[in-house]
Amino acid sequence: MKRRRKTRSDKLPLTRHPTGQYCKKINGKIYYFGKDKKLALQAYLAQATYLHGGQTSAPMSSNGGMTLRQLCNLYLEYQHSKVIAGDLSARHYNDQIYSLGKFMSFVGNGRTIRSISTLDLQSYKRKLQCANGSAHRLNLHIGAMKALFHWARRNDVLQDIPNIGAVSRSKIVHHEMYTFSSDQIKKLLRAANSKMKAMILLGLNCGFGCMDCARLKWTDLDLDNGRVQLPRSKTGVPRNLPLWPETVKALKELQRSGQLVFYTEEGHPRVRTSLKTREDGSKRYTTVNAVASMFARLLKKTKINAPKGTGFYALRRTAATLAARSGDPFAVQRLLGHVNLDMATRYVQDVSKQTDRAIENSRKYLLQREDVA
Repeated sequence: MKRRRKTRSDKLPLTRHPTGQYCKKINGKIYYFGKDKKLALQAYLAQATYLHGGQTSAPMSSNGGMTLRQLCNLYLEYQHSKVIAGDLSARHYNDQIYSLGKFMSFVGNGRTIRSISTLDLQSYKRKLQCANGSAHRLNLHIGAMKALFHWARRNDVLQDIPNIGAVSRSKIVHHEMYTFSSDQIKKLLRAANSKMKAMILLGLNCGFGCMDCARLKWTDLDLDNGRVQLPRSKTGVPRNLPLWPETVKALKELQRSGQLVFYTEEGHPRVRTSLKTREDGSKRYTTVNAVASMFARLLKKTKINAPKGTGFYALRRTAATLAARSGDPFAVQRLLGHVNLDMATRYVQDVSKQTDRAIENSRKYLLQREDVA
């Protein structure tokens, strides 16, 4: 079996010293973090922001004399260490770079934190409202800005931060999301090759997205009993789900070539991320999503008339919408791997019959005596 070569983002940021301790060379100096691998990584992550900034202790600024660029650099360095540790997705990290870049561009790179006023923050929001038609995108930028200052205060980087509470996120109006019909699904399955057919069925059966399919291992599957156990990577919520006979059959027909269920023709994972360092020293992650691109080609081949932007994720929405017809938001939550019911309840709309049954069941339980009217 051909072993997959580790990418830079897969590697532990620490090296093993001959003394047995894990260490890191930063700005020409070696720092030691102990012999326990897990504890050493935690110790490094707690100090990485300051050490990479050339400081040996937290650069607390009680009067806000730190510049916005300095603060953003510290924050992004810390967030990058979380990506390396697997605690943050590369996509989220890239979004933060983009959003904070917009914030610095509007307010000014050299502005000190203490000089950023409430009016500056409100003007920034108005600027975003004029430039972005999507409330989701606006909230992404506002959220990144707030996360920056919350982090600075929680980690004693700053004692005083701007009045971020004066800037609220925009209210999102949720519209009906596109889902595939039964005829469209059958058309996709007929035109798909064996790998894509299995991934489509996993999307419909288990609500799997691109990343779920890409990281699925044979050890996650119990094909004899028709079960799959795979925690959702975004939330870490465990999922133990039954597999349809059609899904089991499609998976059994695949040829095994490694630990993962799905590889590209070149032997790479279906979704892979690599780190790029720019000329100015800034870091950026690029992601190759072979699941999304393969499904896009299939949509084009079948000539299914779907809205622009429809992709593999629509299979997950289709699965959630069908599951929601049970009227049970907890079932939808478990299927999708959500942390709470907020997201799941968006799929559960017309539950009048289920509500009627629930009320009647309560009556039967509470009022069992015949003499109670």
